Parts: sequence; structure tokens; C-alpha cells
Amino acid sequence: MKNILFLFLSAITFPLFAQDTFQLAPPLLKYSSVFFTDKTNLEIKFAQAGAVVHYSLNNTEPTVINKVYTKPVTIKNNFTTVKAKAFGNNFLCSETAVVTFIKDGKPVQSINQTPPNVKYPGSGVNTLIDNKGGIEQYNSNTWMGYNCDTVAMTLYLVKQEMINKVLLNYLQDEKSWIFLPEKISISWFDKRSNSLKQFGEEEILNEKETPSVRCNHRIIRSKNKIKTDRILIHIIVKKYIPTWHAAKGEHTWMFIDEIKVY
Repeated sequence: MKNILFLFLSAITFPLFAQDTFQLAPPLLKYSSVFFTDKTNLEIKFAQAGAVVHYSLNNTEPTVINKVYTKPVTIKNNFTTVKAKAFGNNFLCSETAVVTFIKDGKPVQSINQTPPNVKYPGSGVNTLIDNKGGIEQYNSNTWMGYNCDTVAMTLYLVKQEMINKVLLNYLQDEKSWIFLPEKISISWFDKRSNSLKQFGEEEILNEKETPSVRCNHRIIRSKNKIKTDRILIHIIVKKYIPTWHAAKGEHTWMFIDEIKVY
């Protein structure tokens, strides 16, 4: 009889003490742009009482042994990847919030490019070098949008520089028909021979679906450092949306917002 009474009381009282374990929301990373000249600041916003945010600056997954966020973080180094995660007692830790900051490259005097579509003109002639890019919204005026087959761009540096890398930042929003290009080819102007020479190229295979919206930077490298004041970029836009997409067979869009030379 005592055992039966104990089981009965346990059945009544257990739900009063049992509770689900909830997962914390990810921290909000607040910054003006992922691109910067000398340095930039990152703020991390999180309001859950009793929880703290741990973060890393070297692309490693944050744990409770990493730094606790208490004040804005100053970013000075190129390609600094910040990862932040919220931790709290009686909660599951949050998903990881991630952002990579990209430092300005060699000074660019001007750019001549294939005109973008009139619907997505960017913010003017300096759209590709103004350090305002990296926003995951296609209707932002940081993006130049193209739906033609090829795009040509010529970058004129302020002076001749030793370089070996060119970075291009794209938007990938496949639900909105915005895909990475098929191919990027870069040449450089050699003043000594008064001719163009191959710098490097990349073919991008992206037949598999990418459901999330993201900024995707690509880096083209030359085998050796070269000296030039002029870079020519030729981009082949993906012509047809893949068969898995609701708009299969339609022409894709390409969105680009920053180019950096290193």
C-alpha cells in the first residue's frame, strides 16, 4: 500500500519539478561593415539574464574557456574570423554566430566595369571599393547586380604594386535567383612588354543547393608576385538555374560588392 501511495504522489509531483531544457538564441554581432581600412569595432549583443557570451578570434569554436565578451572588440588583422556563442546554466548553449572581417588592399584609383542591371546599380562608381559591402540583403545599395552572360572589370591602382591575390565578394541567395559565377579569370598589364599576362582563374562548381543566404568571397592567387598598376577581371555568369530550383532553366543573377587587391 505504501509503494502504491508513493508512486501516486510521484506521478503528481514530478511534473511540477520537471522542466524542458531550452536552447539559448545566438548572440547578435553588430558592426558597420565586414570590410575596413585600418581597424574596426565589433559589438556583441545578448540580453538573456544569467548567460554570458564567449568568443574566439581565430576561427575556432568558442567554449567556456574562451574570452567572455564585456566590451567592443577591436579588429585590426586581415581575415579575422570571429565566432561567438552564448552559454548559461540550465540552458543549451546557442548556435555559433560567425563573421569574417576583411582588411582593405592596395589603393585603387578607379574601376571601369560592365554596367550593372538598372535595378541593382549599387551606390555609384565606387561601389566595388568603398568598404561598405558584405550585407546579406540583395536589395541593399551595396550590391551591383548582373544578369548578363559576362562581366568585365578593369582596376587601376594608384601606383604600380607587388601583388599576388585578388578578392571578390559575392552574394549567394539562390532562392532569389542569385548564384555564384561559373568562372573568374584575371589578367594583369605588364608595362615592360606592353601586354596582358595571365594572373589566375577559378571555376566554381555549385550545382548543389545552398539554402542559406550568405556573402561568399573568393580569392584568386597568382603563382608568383607580380608588379602592376592594372588588373583585368573577366567573370562568366552562370547562365541557367539548376534543375532542382523552381525557376530551373532561367538565367541566374550575379551580385558583387567589393574587390580587394593584395
